[in-house]
Amino acid sequence: MITEIRHIIFSNDELKLVFQTVPPEGHDPSRRIARIQVVEGPPPSVRLVTDGPRPQELEVESYQLARLIVAYCRDKKIPLPKDALKTLHAQGDALCFSIMSTLG
Repeated sequence: MITEIRHIIFSNDELKLVFQTVPPEGHDPSRRIARIQVVEGPPPSVRLVTDGPRPQELEVESYQLARLIVAYCRDKKIPLPKDALKTLHAQGDALCFSIMSTLG
């Protein structure tokens, strides 16, 4: 059997687009995201800080991140095999979404 492994790297700017396209639970999409911090795990998480008179901080756990990233990829027409193993890990200040599937 052949195994294919792909890595999709989400920079801070791309993560902002993810959260604007598919807002996480507890985040008001009308608030501007001032800062995103990728927190190393395992499992990794992302901390959002919004601007405003009362800044808001929200921690997005890996299970929710995976769901949001899959929804974002569908919205952007990025193909993801349904039966593939999908994992997240921190890569510096970016987030790596790895997809491993068996071909044939």
